Amino acid sequence: MRKVNDTEQIRPPRGLTALLIAQFMGAANDNILKTILGFAVVNGMWEGKLGQGGQGLIALCLFVPFILFSGWAGPLADRYSKRTISVAMKWIEIPLALSAGIGFVMGHFWSAAIAMFILATQSTFFSPAKYGMIPEIVPKENISRANGILNMTTNVAIITGMLIAGIVSDQLQKKTESVFEMWLPGIVLTGVAVIGLLAIVWLPKLMPMEPRTRLPLNPFATYISTGREMCSSMLMRVAVAWASFYLLATIVLLLVTELGLILHVNDTKVSYLLASIGISVGLGSLLAGFLSRGCIRLRLSKIGALGMAASMLLAGLAPISYTMTLICLVFLGLFAGLYAVPLQSLMQMLPLPERRGRVLATSNAMSFLFMAIGSLLYWATRPLFGDSPHYIFLACAVVGFCAWLITITIRKHDLD
Repeated sequence: MRKVNDTEQIRPPRGLTALLIAQFMGAANDNILKTILGFAVVNGMWEGKLGQGGQGLIALCLFVPFILFSGWAGPLADRYSKRTISVAMKWIEIPLALSAGIGFVMGHFWSAAIAMFILATQSTFFSPAKYGMIPEIVPKENISRANGILNMTTNVAIITGMLIAGIVSDQLQKKTESVFEMWLPGIVLTGVAVIGLLAIVWLPKLMPMEPRTRLPLNPFATYISTGREMCSSMLMRVAVAWASFYLLATIVLLLVTELGLILHVNDTKVSYLLASIGISVGLGSLLAGFLSRGCIRLRLSKIGALGMAASMLLAGLAPISYTMTLICLVFLGLFAGLYAVPLQSLMQMLPLPERRGRVLATSNAMSFLFMAIGSLLYWATRPLFGDSPHYIFLACAVVGFCAWLITITIRKHDLD
């Protein structure tokens, strides 16, 4: 592995804490809005508006900006201070959260959906900055542990967002005339955004890694040039393996959102299932960080991939039961956490510091392309499963096995 240069020395501990809180709030907001909209088109105020499996299109609105704009977000993260970018994105999040809430008050679906698209664009520019600053605010030997904590925090944020979304969704379905309940989505989204802003300003000053970086007119040019560089090393295989994690997560989360229909439970109970995934991914990520013991252990990714495949195979074949589904999802999350952390650490450590933003942005675009494909596949194939959507878990098991095949091609001696 390459040596850490002088710009990557230890920063004050408050940097990681500020990042964790800001990331928590950002991930929570994205998932609050996405999940409320998902529930609304499945059995809520906009039921049937997008057809069966329409929540896949909702998720697509969250993914497309990462594909379109990461090619600009990466060079920006290299050219400017990652702190400056992070603070600016958190300022932008507040009016976007408020506008999404107005969409619910007005009962206008497309207003809320467009607000989510723009909010996802804001997250696109925040992403390479937040992941890229990890090697700048923690020492090299703590990279895996920091990523484990970051992943745990992110997944707790996701489940917190989904839990809140389930509660808010149930309140909206009461269809009362209460002004407070009408404004509840906007109040929650805006409040979370404000807390994120208050946290991010505590980041320490960070210097730009490569101020001479030129911003391309065509964002896809970044993907082409950086992708070629990644193909000349193990980076591309690592990026594909990392993207496979997000492909699986996308399909599973979309599926679980509508399991309430066959399990005969309300949206709040479904949000508990979603929460179980997030909690267990967080615990698995934290475990992976501590098991790494100051280095990157690819064996954890290989074990995690096989565990994910086995969990989904059981979920698809077992009798329909809320308890059995919950157990399978918990094990899926634990193995997913083990799988993701080593790959995420490699994506941060392998690139040169002055290229890190572009590499992370390109891998982000690839991950969200996989997520978009997963959303479209779910929307297109969901009608084929009729009243038995749980059989989609079997397709997820195949994705997990393919992820394992990719990880076994990544050799440790090629990374040293």
